[in-house]
Amino acid sequence: MKTFPQADRIESSPRSHYFRIEGMTCGGCAARVEKALASVPGVSEARVNFSAETASVDVVDGGPNGAELVRAVRSAGYEAEPLRQGASAAAALQKTQHARLTQRRQALVTGIGLALPILALEWAGPALSSPQPGRHLWWRGIQALLCVMLMRSPAGAPILVGGVRALYFRVPNMDLLITLGVGAAFGGGFASFFMGGLDAFHFHAVAMILAFINVGRYLETRARSAAGRGVAGLSAAVPGTAMRVDGAEVTSVPVETLKPGDLVRVVEDAVIPVDGRVVSGAAAVDEAALTGESVPRRRQVGDDVRAGTTVREGSINVEARVVGAQTAVGRIVSAVERALSQKTRMQRLADQVAGAFVPAVVVVAAATFVYWLLFPSPAHVAATHALRAAISVLVIACPCAMGLATPTAVMVATAAAAARGMLFKDPAALERAGGIGCVLFDKTGTLTTGRPVVTDIVSVHGVPLAAAEHFSSVSNSATRPEKREMALLGVAASAEQFSQHPFARAIVAHARQRGAEVVTPERFQSRAGAGVRATVGAQDVVVGSASWLGEAGIDTAPARPRTSALADQGKSVVWIGLDGRVAGLLALRDALRPHAADAARQLRTLGVDVAILTGDQRTTAQAVALEAGMPEVFAELSPARKAQIVEERRAGRGRAASRTRGAGFPAGRPGGGVAFVGDGINDAPALAAADLGVTLAGGTDLAAGAADVTLMHDDLRRVAEMILLSRRSVRVIKQNLFWAFFYNFAALPLAAAGHVPPAVAAAAMMTSSITVVLNSLRLRKPTTDGTDLSTTDGTDSHR
Repeated sequence: MKTFPQADRIESSPRSHYFRIEGMTCGGCAARVEKALASVPGVSEARVNFSAETASVDVVDGGPNGAELVRAVRSAGYEAEPLRQGASAAAALQKTQHARLTQRRQALVTGIGLALPILALEWAGPALSSPQPGRHLWWRGIQALLCVMLMRSPAGAPILVGGVRALYFRVPNMDLLITLGVGAAFGGGFASFFMGGLDAFHFHAVAMILAFINVGRYLETRARSAAGRGVAGLSAAVPGTAMRVDGAEVTSVPVETLKPGDLVRVVEDAVIPVDGRVVSGAAAVDEAALTGESVPRRRQVGDDVRAGTTVREGSINVEARVVGAQTAVGRIVSAVERALSQKTRMQRLADQVAGAFVPAVVVVAAATFVYWLLFPSPAHVAATHALRAAISVLVIACPCAMGLATPTAVMVATAAAAARGMLFKDPAALERAGGIGCVLFDKTGTLTTGRPVVTDIVSVHGVPLAAAEHFSSVSNSATRPEKREMALLGVAASAEQFSQHPFARAIVAHARQRGAEVVTPERFQSRAGAGVRATVGAQDVVVGSASWLGEAGIDTAPARPRTSALADQGKSVVWIGLDGRVAGLLALRDALRPHAADAARQLRTLGVDVAILTGDQRTTAQAVALEAGMPEVFAELSPARKAQIVEERRAGRGRAASRTRGAGFPAGRPGGGVAFVGDGINDAPALAAADLGVTLAGGTDLAAGAADVTLMHDDLRRVAEMILLSRRSVRVIKQNLFWAFFYNFAALPLAAAGHVPPAVAAAAMMTSSITVVLNSLRLRKPTTDGTDLSTTDGTDSHR
């Protein structure tokens, strides 16, 4: 079970440093950089992402600074470049991959350009040779010269230098394997040239190995660049400058200089740089960058707009409310960056294997060479065959595929999810979501819009008339019942005005709209999921659930008959107690979210059970559940009881009787995990107790802190899409890991047996890495995966 977030806040938060790492060629490199960083005193955690070529390091107060961490990376044989404060790891990834792709393209052209004449001489050389003794191998000298040029060119030098550095720092990696293979082939070519002892072993092996390696690395870099394009695109969603309005003057300023309260002008085809509210003008705004919906929405005075969205028609002036990293798109980028810096359980295992893989391959290659020297094949010259087999073992091994298997898939899936408004806190959450077998929904603010309105005011004993005169501003001609009802509303609003519950905000807003007097209470007490108690005008006021009034010693029986009809209409009842007895009721109605019923149907299509956990009255909860298509309900729950039910479901003890019509708790998928979807303070314990906590973007900070996934635009259909994306991601990761391990365990014995020439081994290694990356790119496609997730009317539009 996840820890409750407040416990984490007691300790001092570590500082974080971010770096771009250069020189990594396989998952083993990432593991060694991570180990070097973690060994620095004061580092609490180090995370290195091979696919993104970044490192994230958390240090305790008084821990090492950035320079010390850079030295630790360099001591391991790699280079580290600190990312300046405020820079996005996604932007750094884009910059790195663009530079890397340019280098790979240059190496590819150079490698092929020098390899072709070497191969041409290999094929045509014998026919052009002079029959005179000592002059028949002149073309071998040209081949040797071209090989030297190839190894010193951009196609060979970075690899060979990297291999020598790896040997010097004792950090074996992919470059070391290639360097040993190329060195052995070149040495064999010289031996053949000068000594004639290695029959038919020529320099073309060097050319083909380096050519195939560079072709493979170029294609791999292109594929990885495509995988990271969605991530990098997020950081480019917000422009670098904005048009700030200061009176009659409009000036272009850097976005980072904006602050809340600034007025920003956004014209047609411009991107909105802040989260704010439209104060003048009207425009059609394309919100696809945040919601995935391509149809622009009309925004006018009073409407909220978000950074990263684009004005397609019209122009607006926007008052900035949130700027920089705290905007919606900034939170998306931060969430993706956090996800890229974390590792799944499978990735950690793969990195551990990759870290030990390269030394093992070197040992196998040496053993292969010795074996074929001692036990030569009758069909081959012993030294030639032994060297060929050893080179093939070195070249065919592919730790890169192991290192790319998980992070590339996570990168693509995380970016795809973010583009659809689903923010995963870390890759582990992405992994867990696919195993969900039961989703539990909070009602108020989750299944419903969270914008309730007061519909009925019911006075039971009412407010004493003397007090009613104080809390009511109705005219003198008003009847006594009208005055008592207004006073009841004023008393309740006065007690509730410091509460953050949606019902409390609705009561206060309704009281002020009606003109009831709202005063500051002298004493205020609140309990999440229950209600408030306050002293208002020397009167003891208790507002909340019936059980909350019962704890205060107030008998609610006199008002019970009045609640049934309200609850049958799907209305929520808030009880009001005054000086030890029930004074009246307030009824509120909260509309169901547009796609709540569709979300329930989609989850059942995926084989996931659904249920409602709510603190509301049983009858009200049943009415909402019927409308949402979720017949299983737990009602009148405290926050602690919600968390307890979640824990019982996780432990497999979820068959306890439901509190609605005796229904049993949904069984869910055998062994499936439990997700809880909520948005309020009283949902935090249940969110923390669940296998997967999901919150809405409009929820409280405490709920967001306890959640693993945030839905940015409150569309509950994304819950099913999230589960389906996770299932596909886990399946792709498993496919990648299976291929990476199967390839290496199948290819190495074949190479050691002498059945794979060095050039073919290089081509096979290239294919292995590319296969893993291309398979991960499939996650960019829509997540339906053959499952019908269309809405009940066959469309995906709002009802």
